[in-house]
Amino acid sequence: MDVAAIEVWHCLMHHGHRRYGFIFSDTKIETALMVKDILKLLFCGLEGLLNSVFILMNISLKSLTDTCINLRSA
Repeated sequence: MDVAAIEVWHCLMHHGHRRYGFIFSDTKIETALMVKDILKLLFCGLEGLLNSVFILMNISLKSLTDTCINLRSA
């Protein structure tokens, strides 16, 4: 991952409401869905895989939740 991809992955905006989550970029959702389709993973497995990859790469990023990816996949 290059610096531009890491900057896109950071979530900087919030809806402002307690029940709603953060606003994630389309690039972030599309990247997660591409990895899911290539490796034939479930959403919960995808979340764990992405978090493990970030830990192994020593990057302080966190994956989207499986619920968020599932809702935004449409």
